[in-house]
Amino acid sequence: MARGRDLVTTEVVSNYLVAVADEMKRTVVRTAMSPVIYEVLDFSTGVFDRRGRLVAQTAGLAIFLGTLDWAVQAVLKKFGDDLHPGDVILTNDPYEGGGTHLNDVSVVAPVFDAGRLRGFVASRAHWMDIGGQVPLSVMTNATEIHQEGLLLPVVKAYERGRPNRQLIDTLTANIRQPETWKGDFGAQLAACHVGRRRLAELLARYGPEVVEDCIDATLDATERLTRERLEAMPDGRYRGVDFLDSDTVTGSPVRVEVAIEKSGADVTLDFTGSAPATKSSYNLTYCGLVSGCRVLLRAITDPHGPTNDGCFRPLTVKAPPGTVVNATKPSPVAMYGEVARRAIDAAWRALSEVIPQGLPAGHFGTICGQCMAGWDDRLAPSRYTSFSAPNGGGWGATPDRDGESALVCVSNGDTRNTPVEIIEARNPLMVTRYELRTDSGGPGKYRGGLGTTLEFLVETGGQYAATFAAGRAERAAFGLHGGRDGVTNRVTVTRDGKTIAGLGRSTAFLLEKGDLVTVESGGGGGWGDPRERDPRAIAEDVRLGYVSPEAAAGDYEWGTGP
Repeated sequence: MARGRDLVTTEVVSNYLVAVADEMKRTVVRTAMSPVIYEVLDFSTGVFDRRGRLVAQTAGLAIFLGTLDWAVQAVLKKFGDDLHPGDVILTNDPYEGGGTHLNDVSVVAPVFDAGRLRGFVASRAHWMDIGGQVPLSVMTNATEIHQEGLLLPVVKAYERGRPNRQLIDTLTANIRQPETWKGDFGAQLAACHVGRRRLAELLARYGPEVVEDCIDATLDATERLTRERLEAMPDGRYRGVDFLDSDTVTGSPVRVEVAIEKSGADVTLDFTGSAPATKSSYNLTYCGLVSGCRVLLRAITDPHGPTNDGCFRPLTVKAPPGTVVNATKPSPVAMYGEVARRAIDAAWRALSEVIPQGLPAGHFGTICGQCMAGWDDRLAPSRYTSFSAPNGGGWGATPDRDGESALVCVSNGDTRNTPVEIIEARNPLMVTRYELRTDSGGPGKYRGGLGTTLEFLVETGGQYAATFAAGRAERAAFGLHGGRDGVTNRVTVTRDGKTIAGLGRSTAFLLEKGDLVTVESGGGGGWGDPRERDPRAIAEDVRLGYVSPEAAAGDYEWGTGP
């Protein structure tokens, strides 16, 4: 074997690198201060070789599959030979720095051995606030990127181990909860410290030449496996279209179109035909688009295997600059995830007929999240608090089973909901209802999964505002093969007995004490003709409250026979 490598050593090194990424993840969970990080797990960690190729990435936020390595590549491009032991680089630039939106900040650290660059470790996490026009820096109606917060253009936070005080002071002055931010940033720094130490131990044991050779072999093996899975799928050209409900400016739907060319062991996704970039925060940059396409590729090839650069070599992504899926500066991008999910769903629709065993019917397709922040006047003195989290919803049915209920959307991977105890302990909110949403799953021979209903009572009279992000409020998750669509997502506020509806795309909506905030996630699409559903399954659905008796009679014609 070349340079002393053998198959056993390759396997040991490969699994060691995955373990390093996982230990970095656990470090973040143990030390972060924001629930969106340590409970929801809105972050990711990874290990990279000296060329910036992804070597190992922990299970986590799926939409970060195409961005961490881009951040490392941006570091290499900007600093080149000007990297040193002890350097730590920050970037959230969605145009040139491998970013998504400004809240997602990458912390990248080079790894050296005997004075030579040998690799990188990195983490990306959702910072609860990054400055800008509104609390939590998340908005639906920005008109340019600078309203959304501070843009970090691949900048050193530490150089040769010395902190960049000017940068840190600037961040501290602009972030609304600086102490919480410092704890989260410290957690990312700690993860990088752990990763550098573990890589140094690996290099000391095997030597850099053997480690690099093992990495090459691992990436090549992953590429071969991915290509084998692709070759087993039928060649052809497939087209899919999906729509954002609205651009929030004109009220018109926004088209996302993809043509998929599958030939042998290669696949190209071409988004020519998609709408121009919007004049709101609903835009996606090319890096985020590639990441969404990588999510789909992993789903149809090897969703449970290790993730590295080899997985993505068969993939080509095309999109004209200036479109909603390849926005350019200064287009705002706070709602990038909603566009990414429409891109995934467009491709999902295109391939669902081709590989029915690999893709279910449509899912609720949104983060369906809420960002709430403001002053808790129950305390003396009042204290500024914040809460941000996604909600689970219904997934689509498959040819042989019902869809799953109350799962996070496709782009969010292993993220979780925030426990009720954490919400109530840290915020002026009482959770009055948290349950599965009856009749939300699309009817079918196999029923779509159910969405959820999460209800909050606002208990503060201090200034308190909420931003809601709920896509698919008008276009529900699609059914397949005769299965019907799921129910759409919905956000309402009830005040003095009157309900204010249609708040799914609202920014910094001012809440009042006694308001009841209800976030209802949609259900997944059904599969097959509802009239073919097993009557025993319908009866069980009614017994459990998943389907109402009225819907059972109307959608499934249950109990209407002689």
